[in-house]
Amino acid sequence: MIQRPLFNTREGYGSTIFPGVAFLIIQQTLLMGLTVLAATMRERQGTLSFAPRTLLGIALAFLVIGCADIAYFTGFVFWFQDYPRGAADPLTLVVSATLFISATVAGALALASFFRTRERPIQLWIVTSVPIFFLSGLSWPSEATPHWLSLLARLLPTTPGIKLMVGVNQMGATLVEQRGALINLALLTIFYGAIAVSRYRLRPCGAP
Repeated sequence: MIQRPLFNTREGYGSTIFPGVAFLIIQQTLLMGLTVLAATMRERQGTLSFAPRTLLGIALAFLVIGCADIAYFTGFVFWFQDYPRGAADPLTLVVSATLFISATVAGALALASFFRTRERPIQLWIVTSVPIFFLSGLSWPSEATPHWLSLLARLLPTTPGIKLMVGVNQMGATLVEQRGALINLALLTIFYGAIAVSRYRLRPCGAP
């Protein structure tokens, strides 16, 4: 009998798990970095408030950092470590990366507004990496996950983001084939962005 693995053809961690974990690392790094920065500023200056234009500038700065991270992983790490990768269309990869990072930054800005001390984001959020990865559907199929939990998982940028980025980068999927994940990320960007704008809005003097 000759055994041939159907999906994990190389039977290794790098070929099956890391291509998805890389994007989880990017999300968690951006999220904890931004929340710690915002919490440190709030600890020193009190309640933070920004004009929408200023908040957009902050978001764009972190968007550039996140896209640079994705470019590093997809353009160098996957090639250098010889991880599975497809011939992803550059425009498709740029659009996918931009939407994924946009949702991540919007979520990070919204979450950061609730922390008052710089240590709290790391204390509370660092333990979420493993549950978030399982909810992404990469290592544990979403079909075997309770329906209500699958719906809740879509509130996390990594759930559609990992599916989108692995599909585009490793499997050569098109934007049309990944439209469900793209719509999910766009809605998350709008949803979390609205929360961030509301939380950081400029308040009249004397307002809490």
